[in-house]
Amino acid sequence: MKIAVIGIGKLGQRHLNVWSQLEGVEIVGIVARDQSKLQEVAGRYGTTAYTSFQDLLAETAVDVIDICTPTDTHVEFVKLAAEANKHIICEKPLALTSVEAEEMIHICEQNKVQLLVGHTLRFFPEYENAKAQIEKGAIGRPGVIRMSRGVPYPTNDRQWYTDENRSGGLFLDLGIHEFEWIQATFGDVQRVMAKHVKHTEPTGKSIEYGLVTLRIADGTIVQVELSWAETKFRSSFEITGNIGMITYNYDDSNPVTLDIHEEESQVTLPKSMLRRDPYVRQMEHFIQCLTGKTDSVVTAADALQAIRIAEAARKSAEEGQPVTLSKGGNEK
Repeated sequence: MKIAVIGIGKLGQRHLNVWSQLEGVEIVGIVARDQSKLQEVAGRYGTTAYTSFQDLLAETAVDVIDICTPTDTHVEFVKLAAEANKHIICEKPLALTSVEAEEMIHICEQNKVQLLVGHTLRFFPEYENAKAQIEKGAIGRPGVIRMSRGVPYPTNDRQWYTDENRSGGLFLDLGIHEFEWIQATFGDVQRVMAKHVKHTEPTGKSIEYGLVTLRIADGTIVQVELSWAETKFRSSFEITGNIGMITYNYDDSNPVTLDIHEEESQVTLPKSMLRRDPYVRQMEHFIQCLTGKTDSVVTAADALQAIRIAEAARKSAEEGQPVTLSKGGNEK
């Protein structure tokens, strides 16, 4: 399978590293505007460097385009790739807006190409295991869920993340991880209420927080805390049902535990399950999808729904009012 990667930032280089490890994959080109790094990265992976996506399409036989560029560029690259009849892997969020995402899905359907979205959280064993435990009824009926994700405030070459016109801001760029997983695990989000706080000091240093409360169609309540104000990465969740609880904390030595109240027992997810790189697992899954061996666990429609939740959170924070979503994720 011939792969070309667009973008050589942190995620682009992570994708390149994964592709280079997989059998049956050939990296046939890299596209980037930063020429200072482009030749070095292309040389490292033994492939051809391009500064123009159109040149790559014209000069190289390629099966799949892997898009790892800022979110505001996704719609342009997806349309060009689809019109060239290339299958597409696109980093999350799929698009800046639900309208753009709908356009991207439509053009891929028209051209009969696959559109696979990199919601890598689905391939993290902690979240995959928790979802499986919930679906088999290990904690009974879920009722209250708390989730948290925090990273340092984006600076330097990551500063574009803080520009809502490029990344969609805190709710879309950071919250999209949890929003997609929540809807996949608990069902349609019915109501969204959010609060957003940002503070910039005279020195220019900023911090940014968001708190989102989601009401699922079955009455389950989910609270998501988002932070661009940490000294290091952190994530956690606490999922409570009527007979048990699943907890996870990134910093714990045994990060995932399952407590069953009736049995007075605690089960810890073995560390061996946590060691495999989720990005490798994701790309292996995408290869299976692209070769017709399975369907994607995350559809483009799932990615679209997550964007709608993020849009509702931003609107709620701006207006100070809850936002109601109809079945399927559209705002009422």
